Amino acid sequence: MEDRVNSIVQLLRMIQVEATTPYNDGWVAADCKKDLMMIRYELDKMIRKCPSFADEEKWEQEIVMKILKEK
Repeated sequence: MEDRVNSIVQLLRMIQVEATTPYNDGWVAADCKKDLMMIRYELDKMIRKCPSFADEEKWEQEIVMKILKEK
């Protein structure tokens, strides 16, 4: 992944850790999960506003491969 993507993913993982750690109460964990869901919503909006590119099918295949490797 590119450096800017790695930086964003690192910040998101910090939120995910706070959402899943047993040391936080349900209120804190729920707020962290809500933050992640709102980020997903905003990101989906941004992606919809972007133009289409010739390599998008290749990008989607890369994502599918990552998903399959995670299982």
